[in-house]
Amino acid sequence: MDTENLQDSARALIEAVVEAWPEETHSLTRLNLYVQADQAQLWEMWAENRFAQLIISVRGIQHFSKQPSKNAADITLAIDAATDFASGATQFVAVMSDDSDFMALYAKLKELNQGEIPFLWVMTDRDKTRSATIRDYFPNDHIHVLRFPAKASRTKTPSASPTPKTKASKTKDPAEPPKPKTKGSGKDSERLAKMAELIIEKMPIGVFRSTQCQTIIEEGWPKDPMVKMPGPSFGTEFAKKLWPMLEQRGAKLKKEKPRKYEMTEEAKRRLKSGKAGKSA
Repeated sequence: MDTENLQDSARALIEAVVEAWPEETHSLTRLNLYVQADQAQLWEMWAENRFAQLIISVRGIQHFSKQPSKNAADITLAIDAATDFASGATQFVAVMSDDSDFMALYAKLKELNQGEIPFLWVMTDRDKTRSATIRDYFPNDHIHVLRFPAKASRTKTPSASPTPKTKASKTKDPAEPPKPKTKGSGKDSERLAKMAELIIEKMPIGVFRSTQCQTIIEEGWPKDPMVKMPGPSFGTEFAKKLWPMLEQRGAKLKKEKPRKYEMTEEAKRRLKSGKAGKSA
């Protein structure tokens, strides 16, 4: 966690990402904070009290020049992460920073691991924090975007006084039978079925994460609520509503924890034959 980059929002953002850690990535066990050197003990007291379940390490950043360097924390963080991974001290690295200089760290971890890339880049959606280079080149499935302000969507601000009701509220009869489902539920199922078909069509054969499907959904339904969901919320919604449809069409669950899915040739074949049957 690069606290200097996160500025005044650092504590709220760190709390938010720890509390809602992306379910599709490795479990969080260690929290390394990179802070101003003169604030190291303050951060250590806060973190150890707030995250008793994690191994806490606080690194006060020394600036080796008369003028503070904005890259000092980035360099220290990258060196520590690569060293810890190479030595086996950690098996997965997640960096929380909106700086755009961690592509080199991603490339080094990819080189060291020679397989699945053990890296997650946690960013916020604050204005002008993600560079065009990241957007154009960095793989989206290794990015987790934390919505900002982090806790605004979780807690409702109570009103100063309740709004008086102008009309008497209708009391529901306990014996009243439940209302039948509206047409909207059918439309929702139809929409999800079309989403599943588009995911099968666009997703390459092989292992994928649920969050990779957000970009595909955005192509066909740019205003759909699922497009703007944070990663953990989308993963839950995907598993509950979209995954059953994908599984029925031949996709497979590759890994339970962290959850990973597999797009198969069978799913592609079924989609193709289904479309051919409709056209016939």
